[in-house]
Amino acid sequence: MTSLVLFAALAAPPALAQRTEPPTTPPPPDKTMDSTPKMMSFRDMDVNADGKVSKDEAAVDARLTSQFAKADRDGDGQLSETEYAASQGGASQY
Repeated sequence: MTSLVLFAALAAPPALAQRTEPPTTPPPPDKTMDSTPKMMSFRDMDVNADGKVSKDEAAVDARLTSQFAKADRDGDGQLSETEYAASQGGASQY
């Protein structure tokens, strides 16, 4: 009987002796990150690099989309860099 108990103890899975790592917790959120949306540059908006921002290209900016007709001063359906800069308060961020 003693040999049976000894055999069972030696045959036990070694998992009981394995070291376990403590669970990792995610780092706290970075308080220095600014979550306000940043103005896209004219170059970023002009996806096809034709020197104009179309309504389709402007669709990524809800504010610009809502004011597109007003920003399109010459009424050609596209924004030049000058029109884009004026719609952004004067800075095209080129």
